[in-house]
Amino acid sequence: MTRFRTERLDNGVVLEFFDRSNRYFGDYHRVCVEVRLYVSIPDRAEPPDKVFTLERMGVAGAEVETTRNHLVEDYWRNAARYLGHATYPAKLIAASAAPRRRLHPAGCRDDAS
Repeated sequence: MTRFRTERLDNGVVLEFFDRSNRYFGDYHRVCVEVRLYVSIPDRAEPPDKVFTLERMGVAGAEVETTRNHLVEDYWRNAARYLGHATYPAKLIAASAAPRRRLHPAGCRDDAS
């Protein structure tokens, strides 16, 4: 996995983009970009605050790099304003600290009720 791009925003948000693409059949590739989002806060652990992927299947070998760059540019065009907002780091940390509800499929509950 190779990091190919890093974006550092003025509000302390850092995004790292890693190429996780692979060939899966003949000349067909799965273009996969892992995005790791960090918020720089003093006295805070290092693991990323968010990790997600951008993905496109069935890409010809000659188009892998172009498609990878297009996925990142599309994401960046849509998310940069939101991620760069001064209140985003605090909102992300608050959401991370909030308790999460565990959803149980019907008939698979932990309790005996």
